[in-house]
Amino acid sequence: MLTLALVAAACGGESADTTTTTTLPEGAFLGADGVVTQIEDTSRIVVLNGDITEIIFELGLGDLIVGVDVTTTYPPGADDLPRIGVRQRLAAEPVLQLDPTLVIGDELVFPPEAIQQIRDAGVPVLIMKTQTNFDGIRTKILEVAGILGVPAEGKALADRVDAELEAVLATVPDEETPPRVLFVYARGAETRLIFGRGMVTKALIEGAGGIDAGSDAGVFGTDDLTPEVVVAAAPDVLITVDDALAVIGGPEGLKALPGVGETPAAQNDRIYSYDPALFLGFSNRAAEALAALVDDLYPGQ
Repeated sequence: MLTLALVAAACGGESADTTTTTTLPEGAFLGADGVVTQIEDTSRIVVLNGDITEIIFELGLGDLIVGVDVTTTYPPGADDLPRIGVRQRLAAEPVLQLDPTLVIGDELVFPPEAIQQIRDAGVPVLIMKTQTNFDGIRTKILEVAGILGVPAEGKALADRVDAELEAVLATVPDEETPPRVLFVYARGAETRLIFGRGMVTKALIEGAGGIDAGSDAGVFGTDDLTPEVVVAAAPDVLITVDDALAVIGGPEGLKALPGVGETPAAQNDRIYSYDPALFLGFSNRAAEALAALVDDLYPGQ
C-alpha cells in the first residue's frame, strides 16, 4: 500500500517553477489546483504526503501534525500519528474526525470530490505541486516553510539540502560509458511497471551519472513491464524498492519475469533495492537516496 501510493506520487510534471505574478493577501497561498487558500491557523495539520511530513518535522514543527497518510514512515516521531488512509483514495471523514485547521497535500491527491468536501466543512486544503527534479526539492521546502510561517528556517534547510546534494554529485565519477539504469516496480501479476520521464527516479539516476534507460526507451511516466520494453531498455543495472522486491520473490523472482532475465543487469546480478520513502519521497533526505545509488552504481570507487 505504501509503495503504491509513492508510485503515484512519483509521477508528475518535470518543471519546478511554481512562481506566479498574482498578488495575494497576507496568509493566502495559490495552490497547484488553482485554488487560493487562506491560512490562519496551523495548530492542527493533517498531511497527505510523507515527504511533506518529513520536511515539517525537519523544520522542527512536527508537533503541529495531528494526522498523516500511509506514505509517512519517517521520521520515527511520526510513527504514532493517526493514519487517514491513502491519499489517492482520500475520504473526507477520517480527515475531518481529526478536527484539522489545515490540510496539506500534493496535486495527486484524489478524488477532488473529497478535497471539496473537506473545504466545504470549513477546513483549508492547500494542494502543492508535485516536484520531480532536484530544484523542485528546494521549491517544496521553501513553500512548506512559507505556509508555516518560518521562511528563515526554510531557507536554511533548503540551503543545507542543496549543499548535501552538491557534495554527493561531486563524488560521481565521469564514466566514458555511463551505466544504463532502469527502475522497475513489480508487485505480483497485476502491477509490473517501469519508470521513465516525469518520475523522481529519472533525476536520481541522471544525478548519479547514469542513463535513465526507461526515459531513453521513450517511456513517459510509467509503462507496463513487458519483455519487449525491458529488453529494448537494455539496462546494465535494475533498481527497485524493498517491499516490491520482497513481494516478487527477491532478485531471483525479479529475474524470472519475462524479458528481465535477458538484460545485462540480470545476467550480471546488478539488482539493487531501496527504502521506498527514502528513494521515492524526494524530500530533505534526497542526498541520502542519491548517495546510496551512487555507491551501488560504482562499487569500490
